[in-house]
Amino acid sequence: MSNFLLPMSEFNRIHQVIHGTIKDEGNPGKGCTLFACIGALILSKHYKIPARAVAGGFAMCVEPEKNMFFGRDGDSDGGGVVEFDEDGFHMWVQTENYIIDFMSPLYHEAFQDVQRDVVIPRRMFQKRIKDEAENLDVLNRAGDFYTMPDPDLSERLIDSILERPLNTDIIHIAETWFGTRRGKQKPSLTIGSNDGIVRELTLPNTLARGAW
Repeated sequence: MSNFLLPMSEFNRIHQVIHGTIKDEGNPGKGCTLFACIGALILSKHYKIPARAVAGGFAMCVEPEKNMFFGRDGDSDGGGVVEFDEDGFHMWVQTENYIIDFMSPLYHEAFQDVQRDVVIPRRMFQKRIKDEAENLDVLNRAGDFYTMPDPDLSERLIDSILERPLNTDIIHIAETWFGTRRGKQKPSLTIGSNDGIVRELTLPNTLARGAW
């Protein structure tokens, strides 16, 4: 089995389309739900790869003795326990054999408020499920990861996302902008809103350069 489900060029294409669609709606580094939902849709529809958005706790080693946690560190000593709920979680894409995070080139932005001493490089996160660490205590090398999926939290979050018309519009815009898998990616997309405002979305320059 290949280390990656998608070539880096296609990972970057999906990342850029999602990032370009949501970047004016807030901090994309906090937009894991839309990265996951849109990414899962594109994989399922355009690649015919069954994929779903999964939420829960997520931890990864970014350099020796430096781990990042999506969720909250529940151990006062700084390790061993990660707590997560609607106020602290991560969401990623999961297929039968892979975990993919299309937000990964923006990890630095996601953690800039809490890990100012670490520059997290822009890299692709595509990992085989079988390569996941056994627990949080063995995240020793850069790229080691551990997920704590919560099916109930995933369902609640996805329902909440889809209940908001703005989010369903964003998902539709991103999927439309992606076009077709074999088609050339358009560098920009002009959209209009009900209030008559016309905006042009452009692909951002953020790209994964290397992989975790």
